[in-house]
Amino acid sequence: HMVDIVRKEELTQILDSIVAVMEGAKEELIELDGAMGDGDLGLTMVKGFTAVAEEIRALDETDMGKIMMKLGMKMNATVPSTMGTLISVCFIKAAPAAKGKTELTLQDMVKMGQGAVAGVMERGESKPGDKTMLDALHPAVEALGAAAASGDTLSDAWQKAYEAAKDGAEKTKTMQSVHGRAAYYQEKSVGRQDPGATAMMYIVSGIAKAVR
Repeated sequence: HMVDIVRKEELTQILDSIVAVMEGAKEELIELDGAMGDGDLGLTMVKGFTAVAEEIRALDETDMGKIMMKLGMKMNATVPSTMGTLISVCFIKAAPAAKGKTELTLQDMVKMGQGAVAGVMERGESKPGDKTMLDALHPAVEALGAAAASGDTLSDAWQKAYEAAKDGAEKTKTMQSVHGRAAYYQEKSVGRQDPGATAMMYIVSGIAKAVR
């Protein structure tokens, strides 16, 4: 059946879907990250999302805002790496738009996405174009917003968000890194797709698959 509203049950399915997608992408992420980072990104994402998927099942909570906060804290405690921290920021900064709600609409999810983008820009001191996960997250949220504004279904909107994230991740190949360990490689980083943006693309893919 088509999902139009996301409750705790659907969020649990979304998290399971992200875990499955990450398990499939693990080797690719390890390889990408090994070229420019410390090589553990694939394992980090599987471990982090697996813990989060277990955590949601353990929570006796239906307020989606409170759930998002707790999931963010769990992610940070499980994988306190750069990417783990930024994903936890996504959960925590998405939480206010979900506060007091047991059901999330596409509009709610757009606001949550905007909160996540703002949080990552602040925490990572980065902006779109810096060759980070933002280069997949920002276009995905923009596409989600545009789809919501034109009255798309939740499923179609997330599919468009995924296509935008994929396009955004591919565009990082032409960018030069300015942050973190990848920045040491500078010109060498040109021609390679950013690991963080690639991981973010897979997160959006997992959401899109689950709501389809």
